[in-house]
Amino acid sequence: MTRNRRGRRAWCDALAALAALAGALAAPAAARADDVPTAEDLVTRSKQSAGAEKRPETERESWNVRVAGLDGTLETIRRSGDFVTSSDLGPFRTARGTSHGVKWHQNENGETILERPEPSQAERAVTQAVTRVHEPVDAWLITTTFASGHVQRMYYDTKTYDLVRMERIVAGHETHTIYDDFRTDAHGRTRPWHYYGGDERPSNDYDYRLVRDDLDPALTDADVAIPKDRRTLVEFPAGTEDVKLPARIVNGRIYVRVDIAGRGLDFLLDTGAAAITINDSVARELGLPIYGRAEQTVAGTFPTGRVVVHEATIGPLAMHDVVMHTLPFAAAEAKSVRIVGLLGYDFLSELALKIDYASGEVDALRQGSLATPPGAGTLDVRLNAGTPVARATIGSATGEDFIIDTGAAFSFVIFQRFARAHPDALQFGAKESYGSGVGGTFGYRSILTKNVILGPWSFEDPAGVEALSANAFGFDNEDGLIGADILKRFTVYLDYPGGHVFLAANARSGVQASSAQR
Repeated sequence: MTRNRRGRRAWCDALAALAALAGALAAPAAARADDVPTAEDLVTRSKQSAGAEKRPETERESWNVRVAGLDGTLETIRRSGDFVTSSDLGPFRTARGTSHGVKWHQNENGETILERPEPSQAERAVTQAVTRVHEPVDAWLITTTFASGHVQRMYYDTKTYDLVRMERIVAGHETHTIYDDFRTDAHGRTRPWHYYGGDERPSNDYDYRLVRDDLDPALTDADVAIPKDRRTLVEFPAGTEDVKLPARIVNGRIYVRVDIAGRGLDFLLDTGAAAITINDSVARELGLPIYGRAEQTVAGTFPTGRVVVHEATIGPLAMHDVVMHTLPFAAAEAKSVRIVGLLGYDFLSELALKIDYASGEVDALRQGSLATPPGAGTLDVRLNAGTPVARATIGSATGEDFIIDTGAAFSFVIFQRFARAHPDALQFGAKESYGSGVGGTFGYRSILTKNVILGPWSFEDPAGVEALSANAFGFDNEDGLIGADILKRFTVYLDYPGGHVFLAANARSGVQASSAQR
């Protein structure tokens, strides 16, 4: 599986986040001129210096940007508390925004995703300190550590109290953002017209420069409304509501044949993948230009880019001008199967799927045509980051953020966040083993537990593991995975457009209702 939740904080978002932290942690006390100020005092002075309350009712910003080796533009329009940010990088267009309190984003394949609140993702600060530093800049520094192990450092100019640098340590990587070219507009608001940064991987550098700022333009609700999908990515044959996919299920793994430029390729149907991906070498063999370059870390660190496939067919289904991400991923698994890609969110969000593990068949249905299957239970999931995430209990420990992952070979995998939160609730095997993943290998050890509870179902003596690397899958803000060895006990119905996952136990499942549901 692969997932990428990397985002970029805007200037005002950073100030708002610090204000919330300072209000929660720092005692409300004014600092004397010769004292070290409190975090609350620093943030208050910074907000006063910026004049954040003087933001106009409407605004249109135009930026020049460079990200992952691609040049482009970004436009943000704001009206009251709503906004839309549209980005064009090379041939790729994305957008995000908030409308009447609802957050949304639109990916490069034109699919609009509404974001559900994720309270379990809220950071909980545990320590905060203010110090005077002279390197890398002369500034007041607020260092905040979180229960997740993340660290945030905010650097404030000692004279103007402008936020001039921000650093974050997340998933084993330290990112930094530098703010400069501060200007004051006609409303008296001061902010940076330029920010740039990256991490220790040079190809991940980014640069944003504001080139025009229109204050008080005429905007309507329609200008900041949630957009519809730009197109239908997956095309069904005319008059057809459901089709059988050219798929095989072997040991719980779902292999789908995808035809590109007359070549039949094996893709893994992977709900743990937040996009459609293709092996970078295969992309070159197909003559596909690879746009941009960034480095990502999953089991190891590797380069990634994007391609545009003119046409890809899956049986009678067709996708045109589909954006795929490139990865150095290929695996020989079942007999005559060589996986060279992952069918993830962008494909799955366009239709409903019936995955019959017992018969080894996969059916695709048009959006809106799947009713609640007889005898199936509903699994409550969230799809904000492109993967279905649900609550699960491992032994006596419960986590809110387990990815339902058809691409994972185990019954379940726990990540370090979950292990750290429940140190006394889990028992582990002594032997360390190694598995392969995208970009490298990762260590794991077995977990000794009597049961797993997922929704209304309980599974006795499941075979699960702990991923020993804190960043084995490229992120550290989830609890783990529920994998194919559990899912294959069901017929699984995926209805991403409707926001549902249904599970119907098959004849050989051996699952039972959990005690909480009886």
